[in-house]
Amino acid sequence: MFLAMVAAAFASSASQAQSTGLDDMVGARAGQAEGELQRRGYRNMRGEKGDDRSYSYWWNEDSRQCVSIATMDGRYASVTPSTPPDCGKEAARTGRVSNKRDHRDRGSRAFVAPDELSRICRNEASARFDRRPSEVTANAPIQQRDGYLIQGWYDRRDDSKGTTFFNCRFDPDGRFLSVN
Repeated sequence: MFLAMVAAAFASSASQAQSTGLDDMVGARAGQAEGELQRRGYRNMRGEKGDDRSYSYWWNEDSRQCVSIATMDGRYASVTPSTPPDCGKEAARTGRVSNKRDHRDRGSRAFVAPDELSRICRNEASARFDRRPSEVTANAPIQQRDGYLIQGWYDRRDDSKGTTFFNCRFDPDGRFLSVN
């Protein structure tokens, strides 16, 4: 059972890395892999420490792609696509002119219903913070001028018994932008 879970987790990491074109980086030593990322046009934008792993965010200007790399025990554990705001960049523009009428148009194919946003936030936070969705709580969306904000939290697993809070951001059409 345990081996099946490990294999499934590795397959998931490999498929996500593959969608970034960086599938060969999973398992690489972090120090050596950074040079390869730079050779491929990525620039380190920032990093943060998690409970049992570190996260770094890399931006490729040519492909306008942000990736999140989780490092554990000195090796890249996963490479996942991330949103441009995670790399400090502006979200991709759709080319559409935005106006109030646009935001109320529920017939738009890109529109996500506000009641779905909490579920999406919970899933995004679960992946970002390495938690099961059942361990993450996401409140109802708060509509703002520039989109939606959802506040959430999860309990830490270590002995500190603390709570970590986060925010999910969505554009006016309900497209996910970031979690931090």
